[in-house]
Amino acid sequence: MPAKGKVEIDRDQCKSCGFCVEFCPRGVLRISKEYNDKGYYPAEQSGEDCTGCAICALVCPEAIIEVWRD
Repeated sequence: MPAKGKVEIDRDQCKSCGFCVEFCPRGVLRISKEYNDKGYYPAEQSGEDCTGCAICALVCPEAIIEVWRD
């Protein structure tokens, strides 16, 4: 059974570059349909298939993603 992970994104700091969404191998991230405080559409976790690989955190230019693994 693969590990389970959880992604926490500081939505108010996200600038919607989309790198985390593009590079997520499991496709569990998406761009939100709601604005954040800065007027961007932040990324968010949208599925339960996260393995906690942390690629999203590595490619985030703002360093605002934390990944937790069970």
